Amino acid sequence: MSIVASPYETSAVKSGAVALPPKSREVYFDFNRGNYWTRNERGGWIMMNETQIKRMLRASGVSPNRPDGCHVSPLDERLLEIQGRMDVHYAGSLAGHHAGIYTVGEKRILVAESPRLVTPVPGEWPTLGSLLDGLLVDGGGDQRPYLYGWLKIAVEALLARHTRPGQALALCGPHDCGKSLLQNLITSLMGGRAAKPYQFMAGQTTFNADLFEAEHLMIEDDQSSTDIRARRNFGAQIKNVTVNETQRCHPKGRQAITLNPFWRITITVNDEPENLMVLPPMDDSLEDKLMLLRAFKRPMPMPTDSNEERAAFWGRLQSELPAFVHFLTTWTIPAELRSSRFGIVHYHHPELIEAINSLAPEQKLLLLLDGELFNTPAAGAWRGTAAKLESQLTGADSRCAHEARKLLSWPTACGVYLSRLAKRLPERIISERHEDSRAWIIKPPR
Repeated sequence: MSIVASPYETSAVKSGAVALPPKSREVYFDFNRGNYWTRNERGGWIMMNETQIKRMLRASGVSPNRPDGCHVSPLDERLLEIQGRMDVHYAGSLAGHHAGIYTVGEKRILVAESPRLVTPVPGEWPTLGSLLDGLLVDGGGDQRPYLYGWLKIAVEALLARHTRPGQALALCGPHDCGKSLLQNLITSLMGGRAAKPYQFMAGQTTFNADLFEAEHLMIEDDQSSTDIRARRNFGAQIKNVTVNETQRCHPKGRQAITLNPFWRITITVNDEPENLMVLPPMDDSLEDKLMLLRAFKRPMPMPTDSNEERAAFWGRLQSELPAFVHFLTTWTIPAELRSSRFGIVHYHHPELIEAINSLAPEQKLLLLLDGELFNTPAAGAWRGTAAKLESQLTGADSRCAHEARKLLSWPTACGVYLSRLAKRLPERIISERHEDSRAWIIKPPR
């Protein structure tokens, strides 16, 4: 769904606004809230209630007195005209869009505020460069090209006022290594607006209107859950947000509307096993939609012990952002890292993906299989359907019945986990497709 802009610099009559006396301003009616929007003296949009808008119209010379023989006053007639002709279905900030009037399909929306984008300026960025070197480079490799490419695609799209899909970016590393600092810098690079989407993405609320006001959706591990249902919901929403251009905006107590925000998601987690558990289970449909970078703890390029030193460090980083944006817009993504879908290919740090896989529910199933099916050296390969295997693992005679019932708590869980194991361990887990069913061969560990 495309959004068509109506240049708000044009006159009130040309942009479709009700023609008011010269001293007044163009006015739109937000029927969802029952309020009005008009421009202030600085060119921005402000919301007014009916009492305030009446006061403004009276100051513009619109009479509140009802003439003889008329049913309504000129003031009420003007209000009815605004409500009937200048209604908007959505009013407020909209991620990635500049202030103005737009058409979404058949509906008109009012974007009240523009993102504060960093203007590219040639220059040096030594402090920021040193921070990124320490955070993302180690003896095993250099992860900076993946970050540069991810940022380049996002920043260029925002500067050009285009939408472009992009992966979620996860930063995993030790406490106080600079992960959150990089998140805050990403907020500055993407318009200066951030929102906290985790409750919505984990299925804890259906209301999400606040997310549409920010380009940067920030998730931190201190607010995330290791519950498998929340993690599955989280994974499904990552797929939705990173790929789909249109999203359903649902304000509390108001009518939902479909909009096309520009979003980028970042996630920071500590790299201990229990913290990595907040990330969604990795599967084929998710792996290309998640950039997984490992962060390292190194000395900061400037002192950060006192509040004054931290403020000076942040100020230095902010001052280098125009030069960094210029670098991003002139830097070329290496051919081997390009992606037709996202602009930059996904990357999973090997140690992180190994740790995440070891915590996956299918890995837990493998441990139960080895303990239950192959508990003697002479045990041979097991054959049967996923339903038969689930019945055996959860049955009264099983030694792992309690753990298996908790693990296989939803329909088809056993078959799904076996499919994932077959991809990772094809030498042990083999699928046999029959005419009306699928059978599995599970071989004992070596």
